[in-house]
Amino acid sequence: MTTGSRDVVIVGGGIVACLSGYLLGRRGYKVTILEADSLGSHASGFAFGGLDPLTGVGLPEPLLDFSLWCYGRHRSLARELHEATGIDVGFELRDRLNLAFTDDDARAAKQGIEWMKDIGGFNVEWVDNSQAREIEPQVSGEITGGVYAQSPAAVEPYRFILAAMRAGERYHVEMLQRRATGLISDGDRCTGVTLENGSIDAGIVVLAMGPWTGLASEWCGVDIPVTPLKGQILRMRTSHDPLKLSVNYQHSYVATKSDGLIWAGTTEEETGFDDSPNSAARDSIMADFLKMIPGMSDAELLQQTACLRPMSADGMPIVDKIDGWDNLYVATGGGRKGILWSTGMAHTILDLIADGKADVSGAEHLKLDRFPAKV
Repeated sequence: MTTGSRDVVIVGGGIVACLSGYLLGRRGYKVTILEADSLGSHASGFAFGGLDPLTGVGLPEPLLDFSLWCYGRHRSLARELHEATGIDVGFELRDRLNLAFTDDDARAAKQGIEWMKDIGGFNVEWVDNSQAREIEPQVSGEITGGVYAQSPAAVEPYRFILAAMRAGERYHVEMLQRRATGLISDGDRCTGVTLENGSIDAGIVVLAMGPWTGLASEWCGVDIPVTPLKGQILRMRTSHDPLKLSVNYQHSYVATKSDGLIWAGTTEEETGFDDSPNSAARDSIMADFLKMIPGMSDAELLQQTACLRPMSADGMPIVDKIDGWDNLYVATGGGRKGILWSTGMAHTILDLIADGKADVSGAEHLKLDRFPAKV
């Protein structure tokens, strides 16, 4: 069975797909999103939701301008989606305290913040042990100090993705719960997508399949170097006071979320497509959590989640028209910063489709041709 033609078919149902669908629908495109499972059922719906444009891969170069653009768009988009749908995506300023436990930690942290001091709209400074514990009294007394950043932000990821989809529906964007199995082509044009049972015609196709996007390399004949990176999060209840900000140490974090629970994470596991929680990750996260906040040893574990993030070969997003195709695009590779970068990735897709070039700051660094072609 062949489903009727759409202007744009987006393969994948995460935040980049839903946000791209909303933006394209608002521009007048007839959009269908294909999701094999359900809305936000993978990394987008289970992420922590931090929006820190000053830390992580690709910073300060080459992605600082892109990350700052994404952060700014989150501010306006939160209001825009609330007005369109009535859904509060939970955007809030959330300061961050990145702890150092050794002199080496401290030296590295101090070097890392030199360039941050020149970024407008943020205040980033080194604080010693006593200053850090004045900011958040529950952090460990064993720290040498930390980097105090004002004001990164955060959203509630599932509410964010739900709002993006609901806003898209106002412009007749639809989501079909169907699994894509390949592409239909006519020369250098992609004319549709094959499904497990049938097909759908399309004028334009966007591959936004998260960690599964790499599997589409066989569909399009172009290597898309994206693999799954597993991350796990613990949600806990404690009798202690809520944390005043997000507390971080190396790749781990802990914060009190809007549900009143302590969220602690995360892991970085290369386990293929295995997305099951495990005890080793639980113990590792708990160890870092109690290293940062030792007084919360009474914390009761309520839920452990695991998801697969899309990680590109260099850790940076991929958003581009695929070489050799007239109308096939890719948007993937957000990794641990997928929620932050989703705004810029979606707007870049919109620009490429509607105007043929991206107007998002720093989007030129997201091109697929930065990777050597496989022979």
